[in-house]
Amino acid sequence: MERGGHDQERSARVDLTRRQALRVLGGGAVGAGVARVAYEYTGFGIVAGTNLTEQSLGPLARRRLGPSPFTLRVRGHELTFDGEVVERHDKAGERVAAVSITDGEPGVSEDPGEPAAALAADLGAIEADEFAFEFTGVEGFFQRLRGGRTRPFTVAALRGDGFRRPDPETVRAFTGVGPADPRSLVTGLADAFGGHAHFDYARYVAGLVQEYLLLGTIPVEKPFREPTHFEAMLDGTSGLYCYEYAFRSVEAFHAVPPHRQSVPVFGALVLDDRHNHAYTALASVVREDGDLRVPMTFVDYYYSTLFDNVDLQWALGDGIGAYDEHHRASGIHYSTP
Repeated sequence: MERGGHDQERSARVDLTRRQALRVLGGGAVGAGVARVAYEYTGFGIVAGTNLTEQSLGPLARRRLGPSPFTLRVRGHELTFDGEVVERHDKAGERVAAVSITDGEPGVSEDPGEPAAALAADLGAIEADEFAFEFTGVEGFFQRLRGGRTRPFTVAALRGDGFRRPDPETVRAFTGVGPADPRSLVTGLADAFGGHAHFDYARYVAGLVQEYLLLGTIPVEKPFREPTHFEAMLDGTSGLYCYEYAFRSVEAFHAVPPHRQSVPVFGALVLDDRHNHAYTALASVVREDGDLRVPMTFVDYYYSTLFDNVDLQWALGDGIGAYDEHHRASGIHYSTP
């Protein structure tokens, strides 16, 4: 038989409907879920290993942090960064300021009327590693930013260019909260994921079967994949992996420009290789007394959705905050890895 015939025959053998496959793998999904939760709670410094509260997070968070080009419209003017030079153009398109980030002097007195100079100073400090991270829980993060001298244009440069930017109204329809309010969006996302998503144990178990029992020869995982973008979830409920929760959350936080947010934020994907887990980092930028600081917190929508789906919030809390003893980080990615 020709190879094409083999492929057709193989395709026919694995062309199970999702419902049929769920009947086969449903029991395994329960066992896998229990095993996954048990595995998630080992290796965080409780039995062995370490966790976010114990790790030296500064060097890890610095490793991939760097500015990306962007263009913003600000009160009719245009602010651009091409990777080296910050420029501002007036309403007529004429360039009125141009500052190289290598020429800036971080910490100098800045003209508040010239955002190009302020942005160049901030980005110069980041390039020179003359800034400090501050790690805290979700409440502490927003308290830190309340009334602080936040730097929305610097935040814009630190938003990685690899994440999708959904329509703000789609995010509002999904969460019930406008993305211009990051504090409310944190809990709005948790509520929306709880109502429109669940961890995809069926796809997880099918992936284990495909990888370890069938050695990748038959793609049994494919029939279990569902669309995971916001529009699809609005039409019903979707099964997501932990990294898909993280991607969707970063996209939501990036849906509007940071200078239009109540507090400007940028998101990142946190990977935990030890537990094959992913969740979300949320950060901002402030300048105080000439010093540049990057407050950062961590949220986990896999856990918040799990607790919601199995009605454990009364016992375990909302599961959103991830700066705790049950999370660790192997890498923090400000763009798609």
